[in-house]
Amino acid sequence: MGGKLITVLSGGGGGAKFVDGLSRVTQNFSVIANTGDDIEIYGLHVSPDVDTLMYTLSGELDIKKGWGINKDTFTCQNYLKLLGYENWINLGDKDLAVHIKRTELLKSGKSLTEVTSELCKRFGINIPVIPMTDDFFQTHIQMEDNTVHFEEYYIKKLEGNIKKIIYKGKGKANPSEKFLNALNCSDWIIIPPSNPLVSIGTILSLKSIRRRIRKKKVIGISPLIQGRAIKGPLAIMMKSLGHEVNSFGVAKYYEDLLDIFIIDTIESGIAERIKRELDIEVLTTNTLMKTRNDRTKLSKFVLNRMIE
Repeated sequence: MGGKLITVLSGGGGGAKFVDGLSRVTQNFSVIANTGDDIEIYGLHVSPDVDTLMYTLSGELDIKKGWGINKDTFTCQNYLKLLGYENWINLGDKDLAVHIKRTELLKSGKSLTEVTSELCKRFGINIPVIPMTDDFFQTHIQMEDNTVHFEEYYIKKLEGNIKKIIYKGKGKANPSEKFLNALNCSDWIIIPPSNPLVSIGTILSLKSIRRRIRKKKVIGISPLIQGRAIKGPLAIMMKSLGHEVNSFGVAKYYEDLLDIFIIDTIESGIAERIKRELDIEVLTTNTLMKTRNDRTKLSKFVLNRMIE
């Protein structure tokens, strides 16, 4: 890659896996983390996507669950339930310690960006993990009968049609200064296989961000394979909101941003349609990241395309 700098926009899940693979190939990148999932639980500031990125990059992630810290215990959580707290979320003891530290640092006057940087250092992470904003921002899901925070919708696996995704705080939230600096310095933007609606759409909704990204070279990777998400409610959400539930629908969502779109090899049949109707260059490769080797291969594929 030489001296080329990269900014990756990421949620947890597929985004974190891709970032992990990329970190094994190059260090010339920054990660902008979705904070729309941020929520207050037990009086603590929880940043689910920031933490998934942090735990993944440090090798601490519980791989089987796909969230939380490996070999964590749940003594505190179990006692909280006995005391009458809601039990729809399950936070491990080590995980709670991170949230306690984050909340303490935030209350001392530090920004979420500063706090995340300090926590990353304690986890031995050298790659910049940058919250998309230091301001209040939460993603809420409007259903037929009620509106809930995205984390509650996701963890409870709520059923029913989604009427609207609400980005609470969008009007006042500004991109963090480090986010803007990373964008200004970057030659390429990578949109990994994260949920476009609630992981990347949040980041893109911030003031001036979409306009700034249009000035850069952008590579996106589809999070759908034959209309199915590897994990999470993306397919259901896209259908409810009227998007075409396949890689074309994802490419259409990013249409004004993408220079290159990467889809799985078994979806090669849809590549020509994306090229013809959206005028986006399409590449095919294995996008299913079952192993760390898969993550590294996909990252190398993306980087090699940047060199060409």
